[in-house]
Amino acid sequence: MLTKQEEIVLEWVCLDYERAPAIVGEVSSSLGRQATDREVFGVLLAHLGRGLVKAYLYETETRAFKQLTRPADHDPEEVWWYCTEAGKKALF
Repeated sequence: MLTKQEEIVLEWVCLDYERAPAIVGEVSSSLGRQATDREVFGVLLAHLGRGLVKAYLYETETRAFKQLTRPADHDPEEVWWYCTEAGKKALF
């Protein structure tokens, strides 16, 4: 079972490719308190460990997303996230 914060983060990632900083405001609004980039990135890493999301890096040269196996090694502002089928099922 997901916490409210985990559920909110997953919902936003399931809508489209997202970066942690892009959804902090939405998470903050839904929780009624300020969430941080680091906090949201931590939730995303936890979701990755559960197989609920995948992490990607957008390569401007090829204009394509490259899947990452170790997103924590990258700048959190550069990592894009997308929901897996397991992530979608976890919401419904």
